[in-house]
Amino acid sequence: MSKTVMNVAIITAVDRFLAYAQSHRKAIVALIRQLVECESPSDNAPAVNRFVELVSDTVAPFARVRTVAARRYGRHLLCEFALPGRRKSGQVLALGHSDTVWETGTLAGMPFRESQGRLWGPGVLDMKAGVAFFIFAMRALRDLDVPVSSRVLLQLNSDEEVGSESSRALTEKNAARSK
Repeated sequence: MSKTVMNVAIITAVDRFLAYAQSHRKAIVALIRQLVECESPSDNAPAVNRFVELVSDTVAPFARVRTVAARRYGRHLLCEFALPGRRKSGQVLALGHSDTVWETGTLAGMPFRESQGRLWGPGVLDMKAGVAFFIFAMRALRDLDVPVSSRVLLQLNSDEEVGSESSRALTEKNAARSK
């Protein structure tokens, strides 16, 4: 394949993903809002568990989900996505977190809002928008029938903002199994 043909193929693929994201913009923002409005401070295990349940319910139609207990914190979440492609070789690990530095009740004084193409609210940047974008990336791979040659595992730790003490071993285990 010539370099020109390969470049055209890459541009075409990127255009498909961009069109997908643009056509799902409202749904992406709605999911970000849901995630942000589900407060999940590190020191509030029940709140983190509610967030984990929200993400689990969101991805359940296209991922195998399991949780892992964490000392003093909410549950860690593992989601293995069912993606197109017959043969899977190895694993890709996407690592994120479900906890935030924001105390329960922060939404009262700093509510989620959208203005001039930007989003605000506790946890939008770290890392609830990233979780939503990743979920929609997995949906795009499925909906556009893009073959994926590796298993894809999303791990959300419940204690990242406080040092990852309870998630470290799980992260190391899954990272060692990943490309």
